[in-house]
Amino acid sequence: MTAFERGLFGASALLAWNLLFATQALEGQGVRELATACGRSSETLLAWCRETALGSQSAQGALGLAASGGSEMMGSASTLGWRYQKSPRYALAARGSLTRFSMPGLGGGSPLPRGDASFTLPAVQAVVSMGLYNGFSPVPNVGGVLSVDLTGSAHLVFVPKDQGFRENLLGLGVGARLGILRESFNLPGVSVSLYHRSLGSSGFGSMEEGNPAEARFDVGLSSVRGIIGKDVKGVGLFGGTGWDRYRGRATIRVEDPETGAPGQPGVATASGKLTSDRHLFFLGGSLTYVILQISIEGGWAQGFGTDLPDRPGGDFDPSTASWFGSLGFRLTF
Repeated sequence: MTAFERGLFGASALLAWNLLFATQALEGQGVRELATACGRSSETLLAWCRETALGSQSAQGALGLAASGGSEMMGSASTLGWRYQKSPRYALAARGSLTRFSMPGLGGGSPLPRGDASFTLPAVQAVVSMGLYNGFSPVPNVGGVLSVDLTGSAHLVFVPKDQGFRENLLGLGVGARLGILRESFNLPGVSVSLYHRSLGSSGFGSMEEGNPAEARFDVGLSSVRGIIGKDVKGVGLFGGTGWDRYRGRATIRVEDPETGAPGQPGVATASGKLTSDRHLFFLGGSLTYVILQISIEGGWAQGFGTDLPDRPGGDFDPSTASWFGSLGFRLTF
C-alpha cells in the first residue's frame, strides 16, 4: 500500500467514525430553550411557544430532507472511478423530488394550539461529480477499495407560500463518496459518503397578517450515507441508510394576550440555536442506456424526539415520520 493509499485509509476510518459515532442524538436541542424563553409569562403563552418551536424544528428538518434525499448521487452505489489512467470519470445529474412532512397546526381561533398540518415540498437538484481516485485492488476481482469521488450540488426547495411559509430555499452542497467495494460481476457496490449543505433562511407565519405566531430559521445540514447496490443487465437496485443533522439559528414570535395595550396584545420573542438529527432509510432502482441512467428512489425519515413535558393543547406528535421520493437522470462520461 502506497503512502497515498495509507492516507486514504485513514480518511476512510475517519468517515466510518462519523457514520458510527457522530450520529449520537442531539434530539430537540434548542426546542426546550426556545419555548421556555418565549413563554415565561403564562401557561397559555408557553403552550403556543412550545408548538411554534416544534414547528420550527419540523420545518427546518423537512426543508433539509427535501434537499438531501437519500443517495447524494442517485442510481449507483459505486464510486465513478477512472476510465483510463489519469482520466477520471465525470457525472452530471438532475433530479426532482417530493417530501411529505407534518408540523403543529398554528392557526388562530382557539385559546390553545390544536391539531397538526401536513405539507408537501417539491425540490429540484443539479449535481456534478468527479472520480478523484480509482482505489486499489487488494485481491483479484475486488477493486475500488478506498476510491474517492468529489461531488458538488445546487438545490432549490419550494415552500407552500399560500399556506404561510416564507421564502423558497436556494442552496449549495459539497461532499465526498468513499468506495468500499466497486461493483463487479460477483460483488455489489458499497460506499459511504459525507455531505454538507447550506440552504439559507426561511420561516412560516406572519403576525402582520393575523397569525398568532411566526418563526424564522436558518437551514444547514450535514449528512452521512451508506449505500449498497447491484446492477444486472442494465437494471440496478440499491438501498441504504443515513443520518442528517440540521442546524441553524431560529427566532420565534408569539402573541402574548397578558401584555400590551387593551385590544393590542404584546409579543413574546425568543432566539437561539436549533439543532436536531435523525436517521433515514431509502430504496431505489435504475435503468441504464449506455451513458444515460434513469433512477427512482423512495425513503422514510424518522421523526424527532423531544424532552418537552406534556403539552396542553399540543396534538402534534414530533416523532411523526417524513416520506420522500425522487426521479433522477444521470449522464456518466
